[in-house]
Amino acid sequence: MILALMVAVGRAADLRTLFISMPDSILPTLTKSDRMDFLDYMDSGMKAKVRNKLGGESVMTLFEENMLSIQTSQSGRLDIMLLNKGKDENLICIIRTATAKYDDSRLSFYTENWEPVPTADLIKLPVLDDYLTKEALKSDSLSLFKKKSMLRLQAITPLNGALEFRYTSLDDLGQDADKYRDWIKPTPLRYTWNGKTFKRK
Repeated sequence: MILALMVAVGRAADLRTLFISMPDSILPTLTKSDRMDFLDYMDSGMKAKVRNKLGGESVMTLFEENMLSIQTSQSGRLDIMLLNKGKDENLICIIRTATAKYDDSRLSFYTENWEPVPTADLIKLPVLDDYLTKEALKSDSLSLFKKKSMLRLQAITPLNGALEFRYTSLDDLGQDADKYRDWIKPTPLRYTWNGKTFKRK
């Protein structure tokens, strides 16, 4: 009701309101009551931890005006970032990251009413070649490397109005990873939000 009223009068909803109204299907291990408890704990300066539906502990590690992070389990993290699309509208960016052996992130977007927005409409995701150095692209062994390390895993870090992508598939090669370490660019790929889409810097 609160969210609907704010949208109706032409005001962008804030992160607190959107987080509370978030459908349980997006974060099924936590209830609406859990999400409200997170915010109460953060407001009180206490450690924001709750018992999730799986019997484990989930911890909110960050809550700012346009960004929050939750360690959903020992091997999972959820990041939510608000992106401004104009005076009266925000876009919701959600990053789900499996943090078990190697970080593996998945990106999704929603309107303020929690309607899905196609990712392809907002960002052209990195491909393997984007991570490779000039040395790698010129190597006669590149085709062999691509067969060994296809782009399966990448980690996404939310920043203020930007996303950073890191290539994590390399470590999945085990001992062979060190042979190709110099082939991967050392700095993350940064994409900045321009109000409509993400563009690579």
